[in-house]
Amino acid sequence: MKSKDRSFTQKLKDKLLTEMARQGLNGQRLAQRSKVSDSEISRILSGQSTPGLENAFRLARSVGVSLDYLADDVLESDPLKATDPLSPDERRVLDLAQQIGLPRALLLLENIRYVGFELAMQRLLMAKPVVEVDHDYDARPLVPPGPPANLGVMQASRSNTA
Repeated sequence: MKSKDRSFTQKLKDKLLTEMARQGLNGQRLAQRSKVSDSEISRILSGQSTPGLENAFRLARSVGVSLDYLADDVLESDPLKATDPLSPDERRVLDLAQQIGLPRALLLLENIRYVGFELAMQRLLMAKPVVEVDHDYDARPLVPPGPPANLGVMQASRSNTA
């Protein structure tokens, strides 16, 4: 096997093994899924063989990656999986959580648990401060506090000297 072919075979093998590990597959299970023989799977995974186009397509499909990713030794990630699995709102919330740091993010999660996800998400995305008023609260007028204790003592001492 030529050096270039060996490098290609090694990359293909590594990508295939990585995807198999992510999905908890062994060689026999991969053979069942892909309809590629056990012996061919064994040769590919040991680096002794490079699959033909049809088998490469079957293997890629069986582990859920594109044939481009599996066959192109330059690609480090699958272009079909490069899309963000999060919705734009979820991405925005995650980015905000990363910006504010772990302690504040944990506090935010506690508040979300308390007020409920929908209301918390609405408040977070609207980014408007919300003040809730307890209408059952017994509002009493504030009575100014009496004079400080040491002031009373000073007045008493002045009245004695006068």
